[in-house]
Amino acid sequence: MKKYFLIILSALLIYSCDEDSVSSFTYDAEVDETYTYNVTTQTELVVLNTNGNVNITGSDTTTNLYCFVTNKVESKLSESDAQSHLSDIDISIEGNANNFNIEVDNPNNDDRNYVITLNIILPNNFNQILTLGNGNITVNSTTKKLMGYLGNGNFIADVTLSDTCLAEISVGNGNLNLTIPGGTNALLTASVGNGNISNNGLNFQNQQISNNRFSGTLGNGAGRILLSLGNGNVTMNKK
Repeated sequence: MKKYFLIILSALLIYSCDEDSVSSFTYDAEVDETYTYNVTTQTELVVLNTNGNVNITGSDTTTNLYCFVTNKVESKLSESDAQSHLSDIDISIEGNANNFNIEVDNPNNDDRNYVITLNIILPNNFNQILTLGNGNITVNSTTKKLMGYLGNGNFIADVTLSDTCLAEISVGNGNLNLTIPGGTNALLTASVGNGNISNNGLNFQNQQISNNRFSGTLGNGAGRILLSLGNGNVTMNKK
């Protein structure tokens, strides 16, 4: 997935435009879609999106995966142009024995901007691999593995992690906010290029602190949490 992350960041550099150009997308149209899949043997969700938002909610009662999609087209030309190009957006959702894969193909066009929001409800304890170029990611669930890669935007995770967890979250520009129970068992490392790292209530042992790096042990340290941010602030909170 790191390969996909690098590809998305490269695409964003090509896709980006100046502030005046962005503000000229004055017309828009959107449509909502809903997808439902029965969860049988699957234990992992993989999401790849270029521009928009990804919101994950874990549930103790559902046995399905629900994906609520909002497709939005912003146009410089007209509202009818935005409406007519909603069909340009291609969303692929595939399930196999082990995982569900959701991939969004965002067209690249100077006259239009495509924004896709994915609101996903799934059973708790699903592993999650989430990649987004531009936008925001929110996660509220119980999981053993959380891998998150975000180019520009905010990553907010309110999660309960198992004792042998692996959580790796990387953000280029924005803010990273992680909320976990005080009883979490993990070795945590956080780093930031330009910004601050703060802790609200988590009881770390063996802390090592510098201007742009923090590490410490929660509980028995059985799991692993890695937080990396280029520009912005990292906030760690106790539930």
